[in-house]
Parts: sequence; structure tokens; C-alpha cells
Amino acid sequence: MDKIIQFLRKFQIKNRIAFFLLLGILITSNCIFIGSKLIAQALIKNYLYNYVELTQRETVSSLEMMIDEINMFAIRLMEDHAIYRVLDDRQLSYDQREQRLKQELVKQLIHKDVLGGIFIVANSKEIYEYTPTALILSPPEEQYIRQIGRNRNGKWGPVIKDRNNQSYILVGRKFQNFVTGENIGYLVMYIRESALYEIYRKIVPKWGYSFILANDEYIISHPDKNKIGNIIFDSTVFHTSKTFDYKTVNYNQKRSIIAIHKLTSRLENLGIQWKIISVVSEKKLFGIISAINSIVVNIEIIMSIIAIFLAMYISFNITRPLEKLKNKLDRIGKGKLSLIFSEKPNDEIEVLEQSFNNMVLRIEELIQKNNLEKEKQRELELTALQAQINPHFVYNTLDAIAWIAKLKKQGDIERMVMALATFFRISLHRGDKFITLAEEIQLVESFLIIEQLRFPDKVEITYDIPDDIKNCLILKIILQPLVENAIKHGISTKEGKGHILITGCRAGDDLKLEVRDDGVGFNLDMADIKTTNQTIQQSGYGIRNVDERIKLEYGPDYGLDFKSEKNKGTIVTLTVKVREAR
Repeated sequence: MDKIIQFLRKFQIKNRIAFFLLLGILITSNCIFIGSKLIAQALIKNYLYNYVELTQRETVSSLEMMIDEINMFAIRLMEDHAIYRVLDDRQLSYDQREQRLKQELVKQLIHKDVLGGIFIVANSKEIYEYTPTALILSPPEEQYIRQIGRNRNGKWGPVIKDRNNQSYILVGRKFQNFVTGENIGYLVMYIRESALYEIYRKIVPKWGYSFILANDEYIISHPDKNKIGNIIFDSTVFHTSKTFDYKTVNYNQKRSIIAIHKLTSRLENLGIQWKIISVVSEKKLFGIISAINSIVVNIEIIMSIIAIFLAMYISFNITRPLEKLKNKLDRIGKGKLSLIFSEKPNDEIEVLEQSFNNMVLRIEELIQKNNLEKEKQRELELTALQAQINPHFVYNTLDAIAWIAKLKKQGDIERMVMALATFFRISLHRGDKFITLAEEIQLVESFLIIEQLRFPDKVEITYDIPDDIKNCLILKIILQPLVENAIKHGISTKEGKGHILITGCRAGDDLKLEVRDDGVGFNLDMADIKTTNQTIQQSGYGIRNVDERIKLEYGPDYGLDFKSEKNKGTIVTLTVKVREAR
């Protein structure tokens, strides 16, 4: 992730904004595209299934209506007493009976486009034929007549064809006297396959085709007239327990959606076990979806172009204030300070611009303050140059006093004056902040000479400092206040002589110095510490002053550490960082 961020930071902000805006728009539009594609496929399939189910249901209703009309026509014929009389009148010749039967059938016949022909087979084996048009139809076979006799509700099928390759579905039933129930013969009607085809042909005209299947294997109507009457051997694909069902299968070596709709159970009781099969080509169906996808792709391209210009426009307007701010910063780098006034406030960039203005004002204040400080510094340098005369005057004066004391044979005064001169010389040390540890010890010894002259036989000091650290540089006047504190607050109030031990060692990169006295000491509770600190602050540099100077120079981990106990003395540990002398 960090590598990606580092890579992106190689580009300008406006380019990054444009890139991410464009990426976001493209991802969103692609998600919309893919989603719309999937939704379109689902909607089209759902529409197809609903449409096919609805049209198949309507087709079933139309088929049932036609079948009911055929059955009613057969009942009307069996109720026609004129037909009984013609068939029983043996005084008429066969031709005369056939002619009169045709006249009676014409009276009853309504849908001539449905019935292609009617055959009445009498018990005397005489066959009477009627065809509405000049068709030549072969009479029903004797085997079919026997099948009619075995079926109480009649026999639908099979399919036969005429010389013009026109197909007909045979419908046969027993011809009985409606009053007496006497069996007169058999009635066989030839139903035009084209009449069935006209009912269902518009179910899926654009995406596929439909046909009627009897008993799950026998085609009785089909758009391809050569397939009518054929047996489908692999008919398991059309098996279903539902009234309406659909499957996606490989049919005739093509990926297809098969919709199946059974006729009602009422017709099944009449021996009509038909199914309407609709075959929809998945390729054609998805061809429609592809057309929709092409439209969506064109829209996607247009949206991408708009997205590019929109991303560039937005990124330019977002980064334009930042560009102005960058130019202002460049001008500041060249020493030209100027404020920014926002044209459209109340956004994050306006806050940034306000911060920039505050920074410019602050810089101007600091420049002015710096100029004033420089003037003051020049004044102080002049003052310091003038003050350099004073230490030399003090040194010369102290030397003169020391020589007079020596001439007058005043040894104590001579030693005190020389110690004081040494103290001043080391403490001033040309204004340097650091001196060597050896010089700091010499400063302590000078101070101790003065104290021993003031308080003879009161204090004794011992040093245990290795030679390898005496040349290290430390802040000046940090040991002397500790020794002074040990004498004034530890040993001066003690009965008898006091002892001070100063030790030192190197611990890695640190230098540790320890001032140990056997004075009166104190308990390290809050009250004593407060009292001790107040007392310390009243004496010269003071312990707190030393601690603060060390922390300012070396850091908060360095400074002073106290260990003390009443009537047993005090140990002060001083820790600084090692600094080698050059």
C-alpha cells in the first residue's frame, strides 16, 4: 500500500483526483452495465416465461373450445333423426343414401375450415363420405374402427395425410341412436391440422416455434409438416408432472428453452392427452439481450467520454486554489510576501488559505522581531566588548592585593585573594559555556580554600576521579554549587569536622559525578524537600538552577538525583553526557 501511495505521489494532485474520479465513475458505470445486463437477461427470461405461459394457456383454451365444438357437432349428428331414417331406409340406393346424408351433414356443419371430411361407417360395412371441398380422402382403416369400438369416449388420432400432403387428425366415436342407444355404426371426423396450427402458431413466432405432442411421443401438429405423425423416441425431455413447466436443454443439438403446457384433466378423461410444446432458441433469445447490451455499451462509451471531461473539469476546479497557494509559496521562497483572498470561502481550501494568511502575517512579525533582535544583539555585543575590560581590571587588582599581602607577610590574605582570582578566571573563562572536569575541580578547590580560611578545620574534601575523564567537557559551575550546598546546609550546622567525597566515572555515553557529605542530612519527604529547595534557591546558583541548566543542555533524562537521611548525610548524583575536549 505504501508503495502505491509513493507511486501516486509522483503525479500532480489534479491528475490523481482526475484519475480516481474517472476510476470511480468507470467502476460505477461498469457495475451499472453488468447489473443492467444481468437484470435485462432476467427480465427478458421472466417476460418470456410469463408470455409463453399466458399464450399457451390461451391456446389451450382455444383448443378446448374447438374440441368442445367438435364433440357438440358429433352429438348434434347423433340427435338428428333424419340421419337415422336415411341409414335405415333400404328402399334407397347407396348413392341416394349418401347424397341425402351429405345434405343433412351440410345443414349441421358450421366450421368447414376445421373439418376436412366426415365418414359414417354403418354396421352393414357401408361407408358414407362427405368432404366440404373437392378433397380425396382415404376412408378410415378397419383397425382404427375396431379401436373406436373399444373406447367408450371415442378415439382421437392418428394422423393421416392426403395427396396434397395435408394432415388430418382423426376423431372417431360410436354412432348410437340418441333415444334408444342402438349402435348404428361409427362416426369418423377428419380435423384439419392447419386449424390446430392456426391456434398455436403465434405463441413464440420470433424466438422459436411450437407444436402439439400426443401421449408424450406422437406429433400431431408441427410447423414443419414433414414431422407431423412422427414418433419422438427420446421423449423424456417432455415429461412433467406440472400443468406448466419449462426446461433449458439441448434439443436437436441446440441449446433451447422448452416450455410445456398440458391440456386440462377434463380432456384427458376424454382420451386427449396432448401437450403444447414451445421451443425457444437460447441463441435467438440472447440475440435480443445482445442487442440490448450493444445499446448499453454505446451508452457506456458515451458516459466514459463524459466522465473523462467531467473528471478533468472537477479536478481542475478543485486544484486551482491549491495551484494559487503553490504560486504564493513560490513567491514567499523568493522573498515576496502576499496574502490570499478566497473567491469561494467556506470549504477546506479556504481554511488552508486562512492558515496561509496567518502564517504570512506571523512570518512578517517574526522578520520584524528578528530585525529588532539583531539590533539588540549588536548593542549587547558592544556592551560585552566594553565589559571585557572589567575582568582584566579585577584580575590585575587581585594580583596587586596578593603582592601587597605577600610583601606584608599576610599569607592567609594572599591565599584567599589568589583563590578568588583563580575562581573568577575559571568561572568567567572567556565567556565559554563548557570547561574541562579538571578545571571544574580546580574551581571547587579555589572555593574550598576560601571556605577553609573562613572556617578552619571545619571541612575536608577528598577526590576520587580517574585521569581519563578529567579532560571531558562539562557545563561550568555545576560541581561548585553542590559542594557549597554540602558545606552550608550539611556540614556548617554539624558538630565537629565534616568530610566531602567527590567521585566520578564513565557509564557508556554518560558521565556520572557524585558529591557525598556526612552532614546533618534531611528526610526526603515533601515538607523537607520544599524547605530544602527554598533554602537552596537563596544561595548563589542554587541546586535547582544547576538541575535546570543540565536538563536544558543535555535533555530531561539528565540532571541531579538526591539521596539523604537525617543525621547521616546526603548524596547528590550528577549525570551529564560525555563530551570530549577537542
